[in-house]
Amino acid sequence: MKNSIIIVMIVLAFIPEVTSAQENVTHPYWAPTTWQLRPDDITTIMGFRAKLTGNLNHLERPTPTVVNNAFIRGFLTKDDVMTWEVEAPYEAEYTVALLYTGSNDILSKSTFEVTSEGSTIIEKANVKNWDTRPIVQRQYLKQRLKLKKGGNTISFRLVTFGKEKQKAVNAEIQANANIKPNPFAFWSIELVRQEALVAIKERAEEMKADVQWMVDGKYGLFVHFSSGSVPFNGGPKLGEQYQKLVNAFNVEAFVEKVVETGASWVTFTCAHGTQHWPGPSKTIDALKPGFTSERDLIRELIDGLAKHNIRLMLYYNPNSGMEDLYGNTYGNGKTPDPTGYFNFLEAHLREVSLRYGEDLATTAGYIDDGGWKMYQLDPPWEKLAKAIKAGNPNAPIGFSQNLFPNLSPFSDLVVSDGSGRVPEILPAFLFEEGGQLEGQYPASWLYMDGWSSRTGNGKFTQKPKFSAKKYIEIFKAADKANMPITINLAMTPDVTTDHPFFNPECIEIMKQVRKAVKGY
Repeated sequence: MKNSIIIVMIVLAFIPEVTSAQENVTHPYWAPTTWQLRPDDITTIMGFRAKLTGNLNHLERPTPTVVNNAFIRGFLTKDDVMTWEVEAPYEAEYTVALLYTGSNDILSKSTFEVTSEGSTIIEKANVKNWDTRPIVQRQYLKQRLKLKKGGNTISFRLVTFGKEKQKAVNAEIQANANIKPNPFAFWSIELVRQEALVAIKERAEEMKADVQWMVDGKYGLFVHFSSGSVPFNGGPKLGEQYQKLVNAFNVEAFVEKVVETGASWVTFTCAHGTQHWPGPSKTIDALKPGFTSERDLIRELIDGLAKHNIRLMLYYNPNSGMEDLYGNTYGNGKTPDPTGYFNFLEAHLREVSLRYGEDLATTAGYIDDGGWKMYQLDPPWEKLAKAIKAGNPNAPIGFSQNLFPNLSPFSDLVVSDGSGRVPEILPAFLFEEGGQLEGQYPASWLYMDGWSSRTGNGKFTQKPKFSAKKYIEIFKAADKANMPITINLAMTPDVTTDHPFFNPECIEIMKQVRKAVKGY
């Protein structure tokens, strides 16, 4: 059977002048390749893995490092084309999802045209009808794209209709071409057979965690035991004296402070900055001994908190410092391959889940860098989810999406870096079938005084973002919306009774929140 040619076109409503294409230095990780579409799964292909012609561009990528600013910009004329080579396992109609961002003014005048040898799809762009996140949206095209078994060429382009506000729009595009994802920037395309997508969502629904205990508990505490954090009185960072500070960690003193805040759970940051782990891990030791601790701090925290009916959840960053443990995370040479990296993550997450079982609320309440970094590698989300739930089927999973829609049907919680902002109460329609956050439960993650502690002259130098009155208002509003909040209090890595390890001002605010929200 001969290879088929598939053309996919995205139409935008203006025609600026043609400019020359940007020449880029490209590492093989960023270079075009032939993609094997997964037989019964969603295949994610990033825009930057396309062959770019015309004005389309991304920043120079001479290394295999994953970066946040990986959008494709420069859609100035109908001759600006993105092209991929794919191998389809089946001759079938494929559901197409496009992930992109842009100003509503531009999107309201935009039409997407998707063309293959056997079908043509013409649909208008979605215009956001929500005010907050996600900033990058996913649009499932209503019609499906026919692919033949074997090799296919898929191309995207923006073709313009009309010249309304051409000069103003062109000026805005050129001003933002390599700075911001406005007014239009392309992120990725997702391809899956419709039958497979239905089956995926059914399997994900069967695995969904019941998070009612979080809703009933109202709020939890977030702490960063980060390798880059500095002790209260200065000195080497946690990562430079990891074993010493793990061994010195006073669990009883820590639990006492948690109880004062009224938190119903603690999200404890593991592997942040480096891949050090505060407990045993055969998976990590097999790669590189010295990154784990003999003391099982996780188990001690589980047991200490359980005495007060407080549950422990874990945060894990699968990218931060990974090169120290695993080497080049995303593969070397002419054919980078993250398979080994994903195998490591799956094995580690399963080991942790099985070690602590249902005593640990979840191994992965917050998996960081999911949207910006992991997503780019087309990860096996379902395999990772099964590993996380291996020892506790009701473990909630949060693949951090940040500015993006839900990354996978297997993500249970909305997880996004809220910084110190007032939590967003997202509209219900985002969580409905077909919504940008379908399959997830609303949740908020924010800090009071920062993610990691800052001290000087025997005092905490970072102040709470808001007053106690404002925090009471925030927590009450979230409780009314049945949205669990997890708030981070900056903590020193030396948790002892020799000095405060939380800012006393933050603890006092949380006491007032506890009384106002929980009544004691």
